[in-house]
Amino acid sequence: GRCAFVGTDGRCGETGFLEFHHVVPFAMGGPSAVDNLQLRCRAHNAHEAAREGSDGRLRVPTRSGPS
Repeated sequence: GRCAFVGTDGRCGETGFLEFHHVVPFAMGGPSAVDNLQLRCRAHNAHEAAREGSDGRLRVPTRSGPS
């Protein structure tokens, strides 16, 4: 019931505003299975997404040239 993020100062103690964090990112084929999910507070979930180079938004390829 608390954030599972562990940093240089130890484990985060946040118990509010928890979100599911995919250990292997969903966008990279990570499943929404129990063994691939951890709880993160909102700040650490955003931190992990930024560190992985993802902001959580689906990227849709665009076409160039005439349609």
